[in-house]
Amino acid sequence: MTNHAEEMMSALQLGQVDQAKKAFSLSLKEDSDDLVFSLAEDLYAMGFVDESKKAYQQLLKKHPEEDQLKSALAELAIEEDKLEEAQDYLAQISPDSEAYLQALLVKADLYQQEGLKESAELSLTKALKMAPNEPVVTFALAEFYFSTGEYNKAIGLYRSLLLQGQRRIAQVDVAARIGTAYAAVGNVENAIAYLEQIKPLDMSLDTKFQLAFLYQEQGQIDQAIDFYEEILEQDPHYTSVYPLLGQAQEKDKQQKEALQTYQAGLSYDQTNPVLYRLTGNLAFLLGEDDLAEDSYKKALALDDLDLTTIAALADFYLAKHDYDQTIQVISDAGDKDLVDPKFNWDLARAYHAKEMDEKAAPYWQQAAEDYPEDGDFLHDLADWYHETGQIKQEKETIEHLLTITPDDFDMEGRLADLED
Repeated sequence: MTNHAEEMMSALQLGQVDQAKKAFSLSLKEDSDDLVFSLAEDLYAMGFVDESKKAYQQLLKKHPEEDQLKSALAELAIEEDKLEEAQDYLAQISPDSEAYLQALLVKADLYQQEGLKESAELSLTKALKMAPNEPVVTFALAEFYFSTGEYNKAIGLYRSLLLQGQRRIAQVDVAARIGTAYAAVGNVENAIAYLEQIKPLDMSLDTKFQLAFLYQEQGQIDQAIDFYEEILEQDPHYTSVYPLLGQAQEKDKQQKEALQTYQAGLSYDQTNPVLYRLTGNLAFLLGEDDLAEDSYKKALALDDLDLTTIAALADFYLAKHDYDQTIQVISDAGDKDLVDPKFNWDLARAYHAKEMDEKAAPYWQQAAEDYPEDGDFLHDLADWYHETGQIKQEKETIEHLLTITPDDFDMEGRLADLED
């Protein structure tokens, strides 16, 4: 018996394209129907959609009663975005056909492609009623709920698969899916518990990233750092890691290492404004002012509407006593209709430092409305009232401050002096 199908697969594995094409033509002419069917399945799995379709179509001409072939061709039609063609094939499969279960799964895929969520769910639930113990069907419905954000429903179905001993289906780790779903609903502890069930060697980089992120959320900084570093060892181009690893290192008081991490990230991705901003913040903290200023400006060159970076640059100039630049940065933001309550506080301090208290006054008043319970602001406001001779307002501000921070003994003494 000829087996040109096997010859084709061997040729493909060796990269012998011409030989594979020749073997494919011979397989369609000389191989048994069973071999051609298996070849069609293998070719589809490998992404050779056209060749797979051709094999199935030939078989269907010889066996027009075989609904399994129609279901397979419908699936291929969906792959090619030929939805009407897929509908035509599926319409030929009756409910009493042995292929009807598979057709329901393909229909659900078709409905999802068409945006018909309820119809897709109906097909999948119908399939589950027909085959409640069929893992592929349970998995298909779980995946549907997972893709539509109905994570609690998905979790129940995934867990039932685990209870059946089904740990891996269609190259998907079921425990990883459960962990991801728990993370999506905010149940971090359960998410970690399921993701930790996966052996490190079996973890994808995405799973490691998610677990590291969850560790970081839970304050398990050492574990987070270990996983982030593992990811970068495997793939230094996984640029989503750098900002999170740097922030974890900062929390672990590894500031110099964090700065190196941010800069390493920028060596792979110079279009990430967040990395530039984080570099600027840490450089400022470490006294590397030129690097800080340059990083903020590069961040804004990439995204000039990022309020967080604008506010950080304004604070930087304010701390450096460059009040004109502070005012300019905030003024430029205003020209773009960008507003942040912190701007009023910064402008109040900047104008006061420039001895322009008439200009500062309205900003102090607005900031007082924005930060009525902020101890740091109330300190600044009390100082401003003191320096501008507004004793009554100074006293009232300190009294209010002491209701928020009653253990501020310096302010208690200052209030006592005012009452003498």
